[in-house]
Amino acid sequence: MTEARVTVDRNERAFVGMDNPAHDHFRRMLTREFSVRRMLAFKPTIEKIAADLFDEMALRGPPVDLAGSIAVKFPSLVMSALFGSPFEDHAFIIRCAVGRHGLMQSAAEAATAARELAAYARCLIDHKAEHPGDDMVSRIVAEHVLPGRLSRDEFAEIGAMILRAGHDTTTNMISMGTLFILQDDTTRRRLLHDPVLIEGAVEELLRYITPVQFSPRRVALEDIELGGATIRKGEGLFVLLPSANRDERVFPNADVVDVTRDAAAHLTFGYGIHQCLGQMLARYELHAFFTGLLRRFPTLDLAVPLAEIRFKHDMRIYGVHNLPVRW
Repeated sequence: MTEARVTVDRNERAFVGMDNPAHDHFRRMLTREFSVRRMLAFKPTIEKIAADLFDEMALRGPPVDLAGSIAVKFPSLVMSALFGSPFEDHAFIIRCAVGRHGLMQSAAEAATAARELAAYARCLIDHKAEHPGDDMVSRIVAEHVLPGRLSRDEFAEIGAMILRAGHDTTTNMISMGTLFILQDDTTRRRLLHDPVLIEGAVEELLRYITPVQFSPRRVALEDIELGGATIRKGEGLFVLLPSANRDERVFPNADVVDVTRDAAAHLTFGYGIHQCLGQMLARYELHAFFTGLLRRFPTLDLAVPLAEIRFKHDMRIYGVHNLPVRW
């Protein structure tokens, strides 16, 4: 482990990096849009999008690169429906998300990607202010932006963050989850025989795969003792989420996937006030995707040897670059 010392701009408007009370001030404006009730109402839309994609996949015929054509498209369509934005913009949004999450990008490249996506979100906000629809952006503009509780630039930064998180994480979780199911005969047989297990399987795969490798950065505001180590004031650290999710004290036999395990204590969505706002959306997406995939393509298999799958060792969000499948 290397030590890091960072400077914190306390006026930074990045929602995920805020402390309270500013964090809760902004989060409260978004909570209703990502509530269980709202997501349940949105669930049929998610399921319809998944079903349409599987129709498209069946018509295309094997082999299909599930990672590059289906998994990447699914959350894009879902986020387009949620935001009320044109699906044709998805390639730009994905490019910005990848540019922000790459481990090899420079700080300047990551900042450019973030600015471009925030500018896109600002244009969408301006459009919704003049032409509202039945979507999340229109409702937040009407309830919080136009009354002056949230500025357009603040909402643009938050909207860009949601777009990034909503695309790259789900895409990679779908690809990695599918790859695991195809490689593990026991899990596959269980899910095919009893689809009720898919809900628990989603939690267990989230724990086991943990696509987001690092938590948001933390900075010590004073000297603290943690786990027998001293963290000095001004030192920065990341929490390694995959390590937490393999903690044998919480998850016995943690290196084995058991879809009957109660994996609800996993930290894939974070913990505390910064816990992922869109976690229910992600759960419904994963459930709809895996349920539909196994029902429509029960004989799905890899179309290439495992050695030809290219893993995303160069990204902060773990996944695969390609996943050719056949049936």
